[in-house]
Amino acid sequence: MKRTPTLPLKTELAAVQGKSPLDGGPTRIPEQLRADLERVRKRLGVLVAPPHHRIQAPITHGVEHTGRLLRPTLVLLSSYLLQDDLDEATHQRLIDAAAVVEILHTATLYHDDVIDDAQVRRGQPTVNARHGATLALLAGDFLLARCMQIAASLGVSRVRTMAETLVDVCAGQMLESSQLFDPLRTEDDYLTAISGKTARLMRTATLMGALQCGADEVARDALERFGHHLGMAFQIWDDILDLCGAQTGKQVAKDLFNGVYTLPVIYAVEESPDRLLPLLREQTLSPEQCQEVLSVLHECGAVGRAARTAQRHVADALAAVESQPSFARRAPAVRRCLHELVGRLVSQHPDLRSPAETVGAGPAVAAQPAGEHTAAQALIRDWLDSYICEPDQRIGRKGPVCPFVAPSLRAGALEIRVRSVGTEPSVAGVTGIIHQALDEFDLIEWQGSNLALRSLVVCLPDLPEPDCRLLDEAHRTVKSLAVRRGMMVGQLHPQCEEPSARNPEFPVNRSPVPLVAIRRMALHDILFLKDSKEWFHEYHRRFGHHYKPGREALDPLFTEAFRRARAEYGTGT
Repeated sequence: MKRTPTLPLKTELAAVQGKSPLDGGPTRIPEQLRADLERVRKRLGVLVAPPHHRIQAPITHGVEHTGRLLRPTLVLLSSYLLQDDLDEATHQRLIDAAAVVEILHTATLYHDDVIDDAQVRRGQPTVNARHGATLALLAGDFLLARCMQIAASLGVSRVRTMAETLVDVCAGQMLESSQLFDPLRTEDDYLTAISGKTARLMRTATLMGALQCGADEVARDALERFGHHLGMAFQIWDDILDLCGAQTGKQVAKDLFNGVYTLPVIYAVEESPDRLLPLLREQTLSPEQCQEVLSVLHECGAVGRAARTAQRHVADALAAVESQPSFARRAPAVRRCLHELVGRLVSQHPDLRSPAETVGAGPAVAAQPAGEHTAAQALIRDWLDSYICEPDQRIGRKGPVCPFVAPSLRAGALEIRVRSVGTEPSVAGVTGIIHQALDEFDLIEWQGSNLALRSLVVCLPDLPEPDCRLLDEAHRTVKSLAVRRGMMVGQLHPQCEEPSARNPEFPVNRSPVPLVAIRRMALHDILFLKDSKEWFHEYHRRFGHHYKPGREALDPLFTEAFRRARAEYGTGT
């Protein structure tokens, strides 16, 4: 029976996560990274602002839809490996260095979209789709010029680095374009092309982080290897998704139709030349021919082989970081950030979650098979219907255990996702899953317009009952960050001791499998946010006006909790 192999990038990174006693705690670097990336997003709009409002739309379109900011992330992570004190605010020049790399990347995307006549990128119309190819090309040129201008303000060596990067990116893209529809393209041809068109910019990102921190030559070389190998892995990963990602929202096998024969295809030709060479020599594949090529790729194991090649590059990237004694203190935290980053990407592509053989250092952690996903989701849905949506006199009030779940289910606004904690679950790993889910919440295409009904349930069916305490600890770690974002995270599991707000004797958060539930903050959350000054001030900022004299009568329990908290903490700013 055919099956699509999983992508071992997530497996490799998940297998090596863990808490380091030296990195300042499991969330210090992730929190710093999120804050710095927000600064990068804001800075991008300032740095690319055009001289005339009439040309603003095509120029700023790319930086307003920046996606995951992978390359600025690498700039920042590299700098964190070298900084002595993360308690100090990241220097503005480092934020600018991260922005410069993203501007160069955005410029190349403008040009790529014109070459490919692409109409959609990241779910949005491309610049050439909105404004035409001429303006898209000129906007890309404008961004390249701004990139060099800003790099010059950071130092002469930075301009040289960015210029050399652009040369290599163009050369890599030209190498690829020179071999379109060439079924005899070799693995070396492919690796040389992606080393230029993709990995070079990621290598530059890690180098920029090193340069801004005054790293010595040994550290710079190690970080460049880190960026190069990660870039190679991500391009192979992206090429696998092009062939396998039926649920990615993109056209499947677009590269194949366009004559770009990537690593899985190259491996398949080596294994089955008689079946594939006649097909791949066709300048335009029919849908039936394309499906036959895809079938051969999976039957001969070419996709899994390509995934293992990507995994080896991931292992080499991590080894480059861990090989330097000066990085040892922060390397585990960087591993966790990479795990979270890759996990967010893999989570969007369920076709790649079935288990597969893995190669490389460390024990493998397989994602949950699709059948187990379905079983866990069905179990949660039954629990919601039979318990959460039903009244229970033990909660101390009338109505269902949670009055929002039934309306949310009716509106189609409750999502159930399944995640794996792996064979060696840790607080850091579970914390990373919750952080990922918080980010996912904002990316879901929710049904309906009622924000209050949107709920994301993430269950962890492979978290053993003795380790459910990890979920409690992860919840305590994440809660303040979630509250600052206006979100509520609840942990539920078979041993959960969280009591009902009106009945301290009733552990209301017992569930058949460990899970977290995420939703937006609501009026009744005073019951859960009254015990912390920080939490209460965030609540007061959003809902304090409901408690003004003359407003509608609230539940007396809410009013009393609010009054006590305001008396203890004040109203904040």
